[in-house]
Amino acid sequence: PPQLISTYCRSCGDYYEVHPVSPGKAIPAVSVPGPGELTVFCHRCGSDHRVSPYAQNTICPSCNASIELGNITVHSATSRQIDTRGKLLIGPSGSLSSSWIVCGSAQVHGRLAGVLRSEGEVRLSTSLACACQITAPSVIIERNARATFSLPVETGHLEVRGHLTGIVHCRGIVH
Repeated sequence: PPQLISTYCRSCGDYYEVHPVSPGKAIPAVSVPGPGELTVFCHRCGSDHRVSPYAQNTICPSCNASIELGNITVHSATSRQIDTRGKLLIGPSGSLSSSWIVCGSAQVHGRLAGVLRSEGEVRLSTSLACACQITAPSVIIERNARATFSLPVETGHLEVRGHLTGIVHCRGIVH
């Protein structure tokens, strides 16, 4: 806007002065996303944006949510929010408890509590009780697993190779 004098960066907090463009000076063109860029969907606000395939994390331009793009491994008791588009791995001695867990895919060997939203496959190899609501396109209960859910699981494809106890809403195929 023409009345704008200064602004600040939401990321680092620095202030910037804004000057009007001179009549003879051209405004730089906005870059067009190139081939190989990734589209990242923000589960907090519902918008998506494009990032470089080499990026390790990004910030949603609509709501400023921080989104990791790499894999996350949990080997001990942790209670933090996770928002990644990479793979989430919870080791046998790992325990994750959070009301906000978003991942590209998940492999669970340990304990899980909270709300998990996966953009891909969720594989459960645990015999521990899961106080977790899971929403994923595909859920696989591995052989020798004894998964017990106290909250509903919503999926499009369910494959049970082990033992499953709980409420499951499956919109597609159950094996």
